[in-house]
Formats: sequence, structure tokens, C-alpha cells
Amino acid sequence: MKKTIFLILVLILAWLNPLQALETGLIQERNEILKNAQEIKGYFTTSRDPLLLNSMWDSSVMAVSQLDAYFSMLGIFNTIKTEEASADAVRYISNWLKNIEETNDLNIKGLEEIKTTADARSKVFVLKLKEIYNSLKIKLAQEIQAVTRLQESLAKR
Repeated sequence: MKKTIFLILVLILAWLNPLQALETGLIQERNEILKNAQEIKGYFTTSRDPLLLNSMWDSSVMAVSQLDAYFSMLGIFNTIKTEEASADAVRYISNWLKNIEETNDLNIKGLEEIKTTADARSKVFVLKLKEIYNSLKIKLAQEIQAVTRLQESLAKR
């Protein structure tokens, strides 16, 4: 029940927040993760792998929450004029992205360790989620590079 309420709150905040991070490319990955999480949740009752599905659902919700927080930070950050951007703010965003990247790497590692499932549909979810997380890994690397360039330009000031 708590997870459902948490997911609903995340969805409401995401819907109400004017996401200025659309150009990051991460929004597409976030939407894919959320869509997959909804499919996984719908399969809980009929699966023979409920613990595995619950774990994958939890990791998906956490990834969506982290990305939503990042988008919120960008919304706040984009309201600051470029001339007034502080190195601390950029460093905080950079550290947040690196934390998301670490969590994503753990998710990928966890999915790679799943060798067998009791249900063929669960295996499909594992493969699909691993593909989404690998795509997210690439987008995160690009985003980290962009923030690093901004950080370096602020350091030169």
C-alpha cells in the first residue's frame, strides 16, 4: 500500500512539475522505466516469481524517483541566470547524477545475476529492464559529461 501511494505521489509531482529537462534525453528513459514498472506490477498476482518482480518494481520506482528529483533540480537550476550559477550548485547536480549512475550500475549487476526464473514472462521483464537500464547508463554518461563541462567552465571564471 505504501508503495502504491509513493508511486502515485511521484506521478503527481512529475505531472505537475514543468519538466525543463526534456532536452536531456533522460525523460524518455524515465518514461520507459515507469511503463515497464506498471507492466511488472500488473503481473504480480499471476506470476510464480513475485519476489523477483517486486524487487524489479522497487528498483524501477527508485530509478524514476531519482530521475524526477534530478529534473526538479534542473528546473530550479534553470531559473538561475547562467552568470549567477555557482560551482556548488553544479557540483551538487553532478554528484546526484553520479549517485543515479551508481544505483543504475547496481541495478544492472543485480539483473545480470538472475540466471533462472520460475516464469518465462519474468525472464522477459528481466531482459527488458536490463535493456532499459543499459540505455539509461549511456544517457547518464552523456548528461554527466555535459554537467562536467559546465563545472569546468565555472572553475575557469
